[in-house]
Amino acid sequence: MIAISRTGHFLRHLVRQSCRRPLLTVALSLVFAVLGVWYSLHALTFRTATQDMLPRDAPYVLKWNEYKREFGEIEDLVIVIEARSFEAAAVYADRLVRTLKDSPVTFPRAAYRVDPQQFEGRGLLYLSIDALGQIRDTILDYQELLDSFAGDPSLAQLLEAVNAQLGSAFVSSMFDLGLEDDQRQAVDTRFLGIILEQIEARLQRPTPYRSPWGPLFSFDDQASADAGYFLSEDKSLLFVLVETPPGEKGSFTGDRAAIDTIRAAMASLQADYPTVQAGVTGGPALANDEMMAAFRDAKIANYLAFALTLLGIWIAFRQVVKPGLVVIVLTVSLGWSMGLITLTVGHLTLFSVMFISIVVGIGIDYGLYFLFRYEEEIFLGRNLGEALGLTAARSGPGIVMSALTAAGTFYVLLLTDFRGIQELGFISGSSILLACLAMLTTLPALIMLLDRRHADRPREQTPRAHQLERVRVPLLEKISEYPRSILAAAGVATAAAIWAVPHVGFDYNLLNLQAPGTESVAWERRIRASTGRSGAYGLASADTLEELRRKQQAFERLPSVSEVDSVLRVIPDGQAEKIEVIRTFAPLVANVRIGRSRPADFERLTRALLGLKRRFDLAAAEAPRGLPPEIETIRKQIDAVLARLGSTDRGLRQSSLNYLQAQLYRDFVNKFHTLQRNLNPRAIGLTDVPEDLRARYVGKDGRLLLQIHPRVDIWERAGAERFVSELRSVDPTVTGAPVITYEAITLMERAYQQGTIFAFLLVAGLTFLVIRRIRETALALLPLVLGLLWTVGLMHVFGLRFTLANVWGLPLIIGASAEFGLNVVMRYLEGREHGGPLVARSTVMAVALSGITTMVGFGSLMVADHRGIFGLGLLLTISAACGLAASLGVLPVVLRLLPARSAGTHAASEAVSRSPAT
Repeated sequence: MIAISRTGHFLRHLVRQSCRRPLLTVALSLVFAVLGVWYSLHALTFRTATQDMLPRDAPYVLKWNEYKREFGEIEDLVIVIEARSFEAAAVYADRLVRTLKDSPVTFPRAAYRVDPQQFEGRGLLYLSIDALGQIRDTILDYQELLDSFAGDPSLAQLLEAVNAQLGSAFVSSMFDLGLEDDQRQAVDTRFLGIILEQIEARLQRPTPYRSPWGPLFSFDDQASADAGYFLSEDKSLLFVLVETPPGEKGSFTGDRAAIDTIRAAMASLQADYPTVQAGVTGGPALANDEMMAAFRDAKIANYLAFALTLLGIWIAFRQVVKPGLVVIVLTVSLGWSMGLITLTVGHLTLFSVMFISIVVGIGIDYGLYFLFRYEEEIFLGRNLGEALGLTAARSGPGIVMSALTAAGTFYVLLLTDFRGIQELGFISGSSILLACLAMLTTLPALIMLLDRRHADRPREQTPRAHQLERVRVPLLEKISEYPRSILAAAGVATAAAIWAVPHVGFDYNLLNLQAPGTESVAWERRIRASTGRSGAYGLASADTLEELRRKQQAFERLPSVSEVDSVLRVIPDGQAEKIEVIRTFAPLVANVRIGRSRPADFERLTRALLGLKRRFDLAAAEAPRGLPPEIETIRKQIDAVLARLGSTDRGLRQSSLNYLQAQLYRDFVNKFHTLQRNLNPRAIGLTDVPEDLRARYVGKDGRLLLQIHPRVDIWERAGAERFVSELRSVDPTVTGAPVITYEAITLMERAYQQGTIFAFLLVAGLTFLVIRRIRETALALLPLVLGLLWTVGLMHVFGLRFTLANVWGLPLIIGASAEFGLNVVMRYLEGREHGGPLVARSTVMAVALSGITTMVGFGSLMVADHRGIFGLGLLLTISAACGLAASLGVLPVVLRLLPARSAGTHAASEAVSRSPAT
């Protein structure tokens, strides 16, 4: 107890100095608090990005920062558009982008497509070698048909050319009529089938046009209406990629302004496009929405914590002024803390923004311990100076050790590798120590100013009997008379908790931590459901196009990768070889000229159909096993068309055939001219990449970026681990949001494991250093162990799982539970040395009220919409209740079972209690 005595003498001296000139002490405290708040309002910043909370020298963080310098902002805001049709989504995207360009915020880039017209004349280069080979073979096979139809673009001429083509195939035995099993047809019957189907349908009623030229001009599929748009795989979602404004990249306020502008623009378009749904997601939006929710929730929690704490201590003390002083002093200490945080750290993160609620829950305890003990000393007849001195000397060491223990459990987080946890540890630990300092300096000075009626009171040499009796806690002593029942109940609860420990799971999904209904999270999940991929992606780079192509092919082969984006999206491979293949068929179609279309010739068309019928009838007669099904279908279609031609009104027949022939002609002209325009392509290089893509994928020094999209769910631990490990098998320096998030999860796991172990060792060491007795040290740690076990057991009851937002609360649980047990044991030791009850009323009330205010401070976090903050508040509230129950329910029973004090010791201690304080 020598250490306690020395600490008590020092604290009594500190209180006396603070009270020597109380006005000066209070004035200086207020000045420093005001300066701290003013400084923080002008200099404190906020950081939302995960990489800001990771070790600065980690390779993936260095690579991320390197890419940001090279490529600018590498995480875009993603606007997701969902409409009833692609056309509606495209119209909305165009209107939205124009609206954003006219907004006060300047967006460097807002793109939703790459215009294929920029690569006019080079469309064939985007086909594979095999596809080009098929085009070449088709042109060779259909050259006569194409030439004849180009010269006379009519239905009749087309059917005549097909008849001639079939005749050549029959003669050369290349058309499979069932004569030999290993023969295959050389003529694509789909072409003829579509033409016959269109003729028959038009003779009955108006029907949509269906192009028969697809099998011949399959390369033209890329010129579809949705070509170049940023679409999901199922084409249900259209994406607009928006770069945040310059000068504010990555900043919380800059991203927020950009996001608010986009959401305001979408809201303004809602009336004009009621069937279109749109939202903003992407890395910056997810971080912004989470930080906004955390700020909003923390603000509400702080107000609620202050209000409920003040109400609780008013009720406990049954007065307003003195409990109000404790809250005022705590507020002053928070002003000091804000100045210190701004000076040393300079910013707050998603983790550290919650420190005020934590400090309110813990820091208020030290004022309560001081005030309860002061009130007890006043009740026992001490005058003002004596009461303050005895409070500092006898309860002060417990207060200081409680603060050191609580602050130490945060400071041990500095030993972890996760910078966000390190900053939280430093900020919270320092704020707790400042709160303790304020309670031992500013609070006594305020009491000295406001409680002067006790300054000159004469000291009663012997406390009255009813006063001594009031110091005891009859209920606590009554409960301790049933040790077997209490210990049996504690044993059952502990056994049940131990059984429940393995059943408390861990939820690694960071999206589950955000507030329900968060727009960015909802759209991130919708992207995942629609495309099977996430909006987040890995990042790698290459110095040359050859290296880029090798890496991209290697990444695309990975099972966990859905696709890879880079400039190779517009720079096809094998261009030299493809150009050679194009040169083999270019002369065959380059000089073909298409004639003018004329009205349909009914008689000629009928003759052409009859010729086709005779050819198929002859083929059927010669086929020993009958015609193949697809050939028999064509034969039946010819009969049906002839029958329909004969039964249809002449006027309707002529107009229908004319319209169909005109559509067929226009379709052929467009496709054939497109083919001709692409017969002499230039190779596509980096200089041909559109500016929007260059800004995303080509760095300032020419480095080339790859964006690797996951196929697995990277928000779950297994998916993230698989994705990152496979990416690193190709490129060990890969980075990006999935990599950073995975590493953050890994570091946070290690941080809470290390922090919990370090906190327990620190608490045990500090407790032993103060008490200097192994048995009493173990008793002081008993509520810690029981509280921790019971907390985990109750988590199973409440269905609460560990998450990355609440798991670091384990060290805090250790600090809070240790504080309760340490104060009870130290007052027990004081009672043994100086005389008094097992545990005095002031200590019990102080511990009880401290536990309640701690629960209020932590419980205020449960008003949060942010699921992570809510879960943290619930966990810490449960832990405070468990620690309090163990400290005031189990620990006094165990203390009562210890050997009783000797009568001599008791008499001596009574004498000490009656002697004046020195």
